[in-house]
This record gives sequence, structure tokens and C-alpha cells, in this order.
Amino acid sequence: MLRGLSLLCLSVALSAGLNWPALKTTFSINPFTGFYSQPRTAAEAEAAGWELIASCDGKFLGHRYANPADFALVLIYDDAGYIAGSQSVIPLQYIDYSLVDLTGQPAYQLDMWYDQEAYFATVYFVDPAVICNGGRSAEEWESQGTGDRLIVQVGETPDSLLSIPITREEADMDPVWYDHYCFIGMGDHYLQFNYQPDQDCMSVLPLQILFSEGVINGFVWQHTVQIPGDRWEHPDNMAIGAIIDRPATCILDLVANPGISTMHHYFYDYPWLTLCPLKYQRNLGGYRKLMKNN
Repeated sequence: MLRGLSLLCLSVALSAGLNWPALKTTFSINPFTGFYSQPRTAAEAEAAGWELIASCDGKFLGHRYANPADFALVLIYDDAGYIAGSQSVIPLQYIDYSLVDLTGQPAYQLDMWYDQEAYFATVYFVDPAVICNGGRSAEEWESQGTGDRLIVQVGETPDSLLSIPITREEADMDPVWYDHYCFIGMGDHYLQFNYQPDQDCMSVLPLQILFSEGVINGFVWQHTVQIPGDRWEHPDNMAIGAIIDRPATCILDLVANPGISTMHHYFYDYPWLTLCPLKYQRNLGGYRKLMKNN
């Protein structure tokens, strides 16, 4: 807990001066069919047809809104109506229990999406202490935007929190995070996969950090479940090889069966313009060589 708090303090200090002006989800080769903008205030969510499903209930922080037409994402707002976090939803009906066991992963908590039982993976973007205690001020909203930190709930209550590095320098200092590949329109991926072929996939936090120019530009949920829906990405072996350096054997097995579902989340307006450090000339031919070598 002390280590988590110290990392949280470092994250907040390093995030000073940053502003996250957007919340977009889902990578696509074609930016017109992905990178969906999500409502960043409760008023915007209600206007778009999202419905309040719970409020500061002790299990999760904030006022949680769901889109009744799409279970993929729950958005969390603070008392003032500003975005405070989000949840990734995995209905139990899609889990193949003969192949995966999610019960030992602390990032997953059981709850209800309407009348469906599901696992929820939760991240908070702001100071947890303010979410159900008045929320952010208008000045903080203007200066921070979507948020200023990334915190994963890793227990049955929001007393159990894990701070995620928000700069590449901080991630490099944390022994549980490993630098993998950068991909255009995504960023540089950091995961808890440690390059070892025999690593247990169920022991890895199902979250990837995205960095661009040394600072966080988003994150990715990765679930070892084949989840339907056009908001989800379903990487194949080629895509895994372009993102994960020396992937563990189990991840390749899980891609084949039952499949993997991921969702990129971005904090900036034009994520499809995210570039990667190149070994090659900065033109289309250079990018093709980069992708081929990855």
C-alpha cells in the first residue's frame, strides 16, 4: 500500500501541467470507423441516451452510466458531473471457463450490468477522494480535462487501488512494467508481460499503458475472452506480434482459442496521428518497413 501511495504521489507530481482534452475508444486503421468520442460529462451522457445504473455505492466510486444498447463500456462521473473514470464490462455468458479463470485476477470485480452478471475492470482518472465528495471544481476541469492520473481498482472496494505510471520514465523505474512495441495510431505499449515464454497470462494485469513522446496518451484493456461488439478489437497473431515483444506462449494459445478482446482508450483529440520513433526514413515507405519488421 505504501509503495502504491508513493507511486501515486509521483504520478500526480509528474502530471502537473498536463491536460487531457478528450476520451476516445477503439483503434481502427480507418479513423472514420473508430476512435469513438465518449461523453465527458454526465449531462452529455444523458443527452446521448446513457442511463445511471449506480451512484457511489461503496463497491465502486462515482456515478456510473451505461449505454443500454452496448455493454462494452461504463463511464464514471463525479458529484459535479465531470468524467472521473471508466469500466470495461465482461458479461459472464461470454467466458469459456474451461480455458480461462478470471477469479484470481484482482482487477476484475463481479457486479451487475442491468440484469446481467459481469466482471468489471475499473480505472479512475482523478483523485479518488473527490469523486464522491463534491467532485472536481470547474477550474480543475478546465485545467486537467479528462483527468491527471490512472488508477486501477484491484479489490472489492475502492480502498484497494493501484497507481499506473503516467510517464515512460516512471514506467521504466517500475520493475513490473516492460516496454514492448510502438504502433502508429496507438503509441508505445507497456505491459506486464516479461518476455518469458512460460509466463502465466492470468498473473498479468489486463491493462496496457500507451505512451507518446514520453507521457501517457491512453491505455488498453486486454481480456482473454472473445467478446462480441464493434467497440472491441480482436487481435490475431500478427497483431499480437506487432504489439508484444516475445509474447508468452499462453497469449498465443489464447489468441487462437477462445480469442482476446482489447479496447484502446485515448486522452487526446487526434490519436490516429500518434507516431512512433523510427529507425527508417519518416515517410510511407519507412512506416511500411517498420511495420514489416515488427
